[in-house]
Amino acid sequence: MTTTGDADTADATATATAGRRRRIRRSAIAGACTMGGVFAAKISIAAFSAEFAWWAVVPLAVLFGAGGAWAGAREGRVEGVREEALEPGEMVLTAYAVLPLTEEGPFLTDYEFTPFELRVTNRGLQLWERAEQLWSHPWRTLHLTNDDGWVLVHHEELVIAELQVQTPDGSPDELLLAADRLRTRSRHH
Repeated sequence: MTTTGDADTADATATATAGRRRRIRRSAIAGACTMGGVFAAKISIAAFSAEFAWWAVVPLAVLFGAGGAWAGAREGRVEGVREEALEPGEMVLTAYAVLPLTEEGPFLTDYEFTPFELRVTNRGLQLWERAEQLWSHPWRTLHLTNDDGWVLVHHEELVIAELQVQTPDGSPDELLLAADRLRTRSRHH
């Protein structure tokens, strides 16, 4: 027998899920429109600068715009999923492209193509592979160290990740300093 409270909870869950899907879809549409427009504009400008005829530029703009829209929709969806994973009041302070160390060695060698992102929030640290959250832990349970350029992420007593982090100066120092400050601050709140 279903009680009124169970039905209300089910309705609230369905509404939240539908709202989440709408926000992710909006993020994908925004990404598609933005990237499609940028790609179409860039190829049009380049083609007109090279003095191509308008009838040659239009199909190129449509083709490149469609490709850009597809790529933008994928990236927009990923970003939408990541944003939906944040708790109320949680905000992303910064995000880094990372290369994780696997049993076989570094996963990749180029930050440009890595599907992995380390997100630093005001409440914790998250590791993502595209739209899949691999883990998320609060600052009070984490400790980060540097081992010859590799950031070691310690969760309680275990090392849960070994990462090369892309930073502007190539050093993980800014991440380590921020992590120490956020960890200390989390103990006082």
